[in-house]
Amino acid sequence: MLVKVLLVDVKNLENLVNTLKEKGYKLELGPHSVLLDHSEVLSISVMRSSSREAIIIAHYITPYYRVETLNIDSDEAYLKELVKVKYSGEKWSIPVNPVIVLAFSEDLVRILENYRDDYPVPDGEDLVKEYRRRNPGYAEVPRLLLARFLEKLDLAK
Repeated sequence: MLVKVLLVDVKNLENLVNTLKEKGYKLELGPHSVLLDHSEVLSISVMRSSSREAIIIAHYITPYYRVETLNIDSDEAYLKELVKVKYSGEKWSIPVNPVIVLAFSEDLVRILENYRDDYPVPDGEDLVKEYRRRNPGYAEVPRLLLARFLEKLDLAK
């Protein structure tokens, strides 16, 4: 069984998802968590013809992270800003780490090795830099998830 670990530079998680769907893959969302630093982690199984072709591990921020960068002291003001974001219609997910992919297919490896995209919002790069500045241990988050997946993965199949 081919198992290749890829680190993919992704700036727009929705674009990656849509690209894989356009290539004929079905994506099944796995566990998702919102972390105390206001980032999120998600795993995605990439399927084709009922066969798992990859597992994606993404650690990212969403428009809600902008509220964190405002350094608001008042709970009421913070809540008001969160509500503004909720109803703004803005929706994106920007990875703060390279997306980790456990790939089981050469075709998928080729697609991901050639993948390129841009930030979905003009301040995307600045938001990622600010997140990283405030959270120096950010790189460890997806590594912990990768270790868990590798532990559970039966490579003998």
